[in-house]
Amino acid sequence: MAGLATAWRLSEPGWRDEFESITVYQRGWRLGGKGASSRGANGRIEEHGLHVWLGWYENAFQLLRQCYEELDRPTRRPDAPVRTLSEAMIPAGKIGLADRADPADGTWQPWVVDLPRNERTPGRQGADGRDSTLVDFMTQGLRLIGQYFESLPDLGTADAPGQIRSLAAGAPVAIAALGAEAIRLANRGSASGTSPFAPATSGPGGPPPLLNAPPSTDEARRRTWSGVALLITALRGIIGDGLLTDPHGLGAINDEEYLSWVRRHGGPPELADFSVVRAIYDLVFGFAGGDPRHPAIGAGTAVLFGGKTLFDYQGSVFWKMTAGMGDIVFAPLYEALVARGVAFEFFHRVDHLRPAKDGNRIESITMGRQARLAPGQASYDPLILCKGLPCFPSGPLTGQLSGADGIDHQPLESHWCRWPDAEQRVLRDGTDFDVVIFAIPPGMAAYTCTDLASERPEWRDMLGRLGTVATQSFQLWLREAEPELGWPHPGSTLSAFVEPFSTWASMPQIIGAEDWPADGRPGSIAYFCGALDAPMPTGPADAAHQHRRVRDDAVVFLQRDIRHLLPGATADGDFRWDLLCGGGSRVGPGRFDSQYWSANIDPSDRYVQSLPGTDQFRLRSDESGYDNLFLAGDWTDSGLNAGCIEAAVLSGLQAANAVRHRERWHRIAGYFMS
Repeated sequence: MAGLATAWRLSEPGWRDEFESITVYQRGWRLGGKGASSRGANGRIEEHGLHVWLGWYENAFQLLRQCYEELDRPTRRPDAPVRTLSEAMIPAGKIGLADRADPADGTWQPWVVDLPRNERTPGRQGADGRDSTLVDFMTQGLRLIGQYFESLPDLGTADAPGQIRSLAAGAPVAIAALGAEAIRLANRGSASGTSPFAPATSGPGGPPPLLNAPPSTDEARRRTWSGVALLITALRGIIGDGLLTDPHGLGAINDEEYLSWVRRHGGPPELADFSVVRAIYDLVFGFAGGDPRHPAIGAGTAVLFGGKTLFDYQGSVFWKMTAGMGDIVFAPLYEALVARGVAFEFFHRVDHLRPAKDGNRIESITMGRQARLAPGQASYDPLILCKGLPCFPSGPLTGQLSGADGIDHQPLESHWCRWPDAEQRVLRDGTDFDVVIFAIPPGMAAYTCTDLASERPEWRDMLGRLGTVATQSFQLWLREAEPELGWPHPGSTLSAFVEPFSTWASMPQIIGAEDWPADGRPGSIAYFCGALDAPMPTGPADAAHQHRRVRDDAVVFLQRDIRHLLPGATADGDFRWDLLCGGGSRVGPGRFDSQYWSANIDPSDRYVQSLPGTDQFRLRSDESGYDNLFLAGDWTDSGLNAGCIEAAVLSGLQAANAVRHRERWHRIAGYFMS
């Protein structure tokens, strides 16, 4: 996505004039990287993982909105099922979390909140620059505190709610004093016994504790207690660490682990198991080595994600695509970029970047060409139509290729693919390129950039010290609708559930986008994902083992854990395997083989983590050290520094700004770390 965002900005009118041509080189037959999807049997959408857009992905929404406006499908393709952004992305405000109801017997209690929509429109706010600040988050947080205290029957001080409301609406320059006053009022309220806040008492190990022990029996009160504790702790931490005036903003605390930061500012120990906190870790696969027993996120990234998700969303907290990521995002971008004159070279694997002898430029790029075009085929057209919607197929379209018998069964996107190259190509500086946008993740860059790492310690540190983690996912097509299976919240997204598949998305909105026969149409579709505690495979056999492992873990999950979400999907203590669509005559767990699962373990598939102390190893888009090389990806120092589509777009736009000698934040919206 980052490379496409760069191409999008550089190909805009007024920017394109500097370049004779813009060419995107892509391994395999489709676009998308970790966001890729394609169409399998019955037109079913097969995703690389679970992709849901957060409502504050301002720059990603802006880019996609511009793309759909340029395509103008209502005029040029009126029969297409998805013509506008409003048809492509729908609001999804139902957020679910899961609490351990009884750790002794492994039972879980899900709960769902339908967050209200607002009148903001994604992709239309702040188009002329960064438009929100850390002060805005503080103000919103204080408003939430005020709303909470207003909900209590008696504070012991009649004017406390009014004071907090006044403070929240006050001048931004006084925000530090306002936060301190809010905490003081909170602690005063506890003296009357009507508020959960504890009186301020000093202690040798840090600031006074904010709260007494949580309610032990009332789960609703416990959640409220935990939410208020987390919010007050964050406000006190922001104030106490001077982040409102620190030039690095939230980035100043990214060397510290989030829960350590919470404890340092008086957060109760119970917050470590609060489902909202666990969901933040799940959101960014924040586990060292992929092990859920070792949560690890930089504190600044955690506060930024939590704050923007709750306080800065536009329209809806979540937005879901009405088809696959490949159909809704990458196919339209491909069509629009081609219309702008951008060229695409599919089936090109980057093998090696070689610096010039003076060390100032990239001299050459060696590529393996995986397939040749058939005679008379000017370029490869990667798209097919599924129910009128342009999509990527599940394998190469061999009719456009020459000498490619059997290539459609090859893992062309994998580092361990053994398909022989059609040829080796070497692109040379000044002849084939003048500027290079490098949009390959660090896991793969460790293989392609060995010369750069040997020359420059910053490259060596980036490639060797940024944490990465494998991920896993699976998809289910079920014959019955979710309400029939005991889940009353279709369309919700739930996290903080049992590992290894801690996040679930209910996806009924895509049923109509697939092409099932009438008698086999699913009643519900479910996506699950989580971290995978697997090291980098040593070869194809190891990779195949991890693929089987994900399959086996998914079967165990269905047999043991699905009952907490879909109780009607089980009978007599086992999963109802007959619920699965497309299984033919297979019975029992073997029927699961008709579904779709993915072990994302390839070097380019591994998720780049936001581990504490690793920001220093990220390079900005303009910090490659080579005059003609610019970096794009959610692994760069973009100011967001977490794996998501917004970070990828941010980095891609920053790379384009660097190429055109613009200021880093030129035409980029939103508050991020400096």
